[in-house]
Amino acid sequence: MTSIVEQKLLDLLACPRCGGELGHGKYSLNCFSCGTSYEVRGGIPVLMPEGIDIEHLAEEEKLGEIMTDEPASAKDTRSEEQWELSKIEYWDFVRERVGTGKTIANIGCGVDTGFLELAADNTVVAFDLMCPLLEKLRDGHGSALNVAGAVHALPFRNAAFDAICCIDLIHHEPDRLAAIFASFARILRPDGILFLEDINAWGLLQFWKSKMMPRRLHGALRDGWHRMKRSKHRPAPYEFPTDVFKSMQMLSKSGFEDVEAVPLKSYPNTGKAGLALYGKMSAAERVRRYHNFHYMIYARRA
Repeated sequence: MTSIVEQKLLDLLACPRCGGELGHGKYSLNCFSCGTSYEVRGGIPVLMPEGIDIEHLAEEEKLGEIMTDEPASAKDTRSEEQWELSKIEYWDFVRERVGTGKTIANIGCGVDTGFLELAADNTVVAFDLMCPLLEKLRDGHGSALNVAGAVHALPFRNAAFDAICCIDLIHHEPDRLAAIFASFARILRPDGILFLEDINAWGLLQFWKSKMMPRRLHGALRDGWHRMKRSKHRPAPYEFPTDVFKSMQMLSKSGFEDVEAVPLKSYPNTGKAGLALYGKMSAAERVRRYHNFHYMIYARRA
């Protein structure tokens, strides 16, 4: 492994603290503007902003270890299948619209390998808070361009990308959506496309919790439920489903046009009865667009 960052990746990077240009030191990347040095782990630059929340980072590290070492248990076989179908649905939609020869950022990639098919005909940068997850993608699946950093302070140059993929991330940062969407707009070129998917506060089988309960009560009940079940995948206390309608409004205010919710068929995280109910209700396109377990937004940078 090497501490050298590939030139085509270096050309996309910027200091997350001041936005300055980065260049190679002996074992690091250094900012030419503010002088900050950043670690490089086996070719993966670790570009964290100033004042990163260490407790938050530690919590995400725990979740990352679970994702890497212990497959998530599903409520039943149908639920597990729906999770897989939701990933297929997302990446099929992206591939149909992104074309070839593009520069793409996969923000909050985790250990999902669905983006790798895109990398055959495009330049795809895998980005995540957790360096161990990026190392797994690099060593186990051949992901070539990988960057560790924080989503609210993306360490990329202005207008560096033709498209952004972001799936199941922003509910980890529900109080920083304005900064996140502003970062997305900044690093996209004009007419660049955002493919955003996240857990939906207006989901057909969950809105009564995430929209009708106070957030603190929802969090306390959720935590108590997972403790009682001794869940390995207990959500962090700061996680909260995001609102499809508010996300669309915020994106429109952040420099995006043609903001559209995409109808979805799969409904993860439920059992037989829930799937049956969604199957009946999803005959209405509005339900498929706005009341799935996930929402998916397609938006164009103005």
